[in-house]
Amino acid sequence: MDEGEEPRIQLAYGIEMDLAHICNLHCRYCSHYSNYGLKGVVSISDGICWLGALAKRVVPKTFYLQGGEPMLNPNLCEFIWAVREFWPETKLGVVSNGLLLDRQPDLWTTLAQTGAILEISRHSHTDDVYLKRFEPAVAAARVAAQHHGVQLIVREGYSTFYATYRGEGPTMRPFNLGQPKESWTNCCNRYCMNLHQGKLWKCPPIAFLKLVTAKFGLDTLPDWQPYLSYQGLDVEASRHDYAVFLTKNAGPEAICNMCPTTLDDLHYHTDVTTMPKFPSS
Repeated sequence: MDEGEEPRIQLAYGIEMDLAHICNLHCRYCSHYSNYGLKGVVSISDGICWLGALAKRVVPKTFYLQGGEPMLNPNLCEFIWAVREFWPETKLGVVSNGLLLDRQPDLWTTLAQTGAILEISRHSHTDDVYLKRFEPAVAAARVAAQHHGVQLIVREGYSTFYATYRGEGPTMRPFNLGQPKESWTNCCNRYCMNLHQGKLWKCPPIAFLKLVTAKFGLDTLPDWQPYLSYQGLDVEASRHDYAVFLTKNAGPEAICNMCPTTLDDLHYHTDVTTMPKFPSS
């Protein structure tokens, strides 16, 4: 640290960054809304600017590059290198559904040289169409990981998603139960702070809410206004503003009312090919 620079904030948890909103799977109730045909990838020029500003303020315990499907971003390997250069000691990982690894010819070398982990998420144990693609892909990934000395983790527990909103697609509405503490306590995303559009957001459901509500013309509905008004923290903010944001982020906030208070009675999906299809944007 140069003389006169403020010390960076050491985070006890991690940061995530979606490199692509688009995904090759359509998993019902995806917490990033990727099942609704969202489009777009993060450009390397924008991403480097955001990461550089963020690195001046915080040191995350972990940093995960994901999506959508990150393999659909042509600059994935450049992003991996950028994160490693900004945070040499941070645990670095890439989260993928594993079906498009061959789109990144430099992936295994990049992972090996940066010490990054590859985590492949299984999204079904019962969908035969999906499993006929997934099982060979994972087998090939295990061979490649062993050959290159890369740590590979298969997330078996990601075969289910739960609804963070009522309805689906055009009928999406927030829960609005008025119990933010209970919603936050039972939330699977409460430690998933996301870097999106040059800002830090509390979680993926709030980070990408504007994208999905705009897609279905829901962004003018009164029910969504308390949540759409959430702005996130600009990565260029002062150290003081970071400290205030991170303190609030570590617990329940009013926006947690968007989500359910319990997961017990909610629908969980167990397949990726028979869900209702919605038009691509």
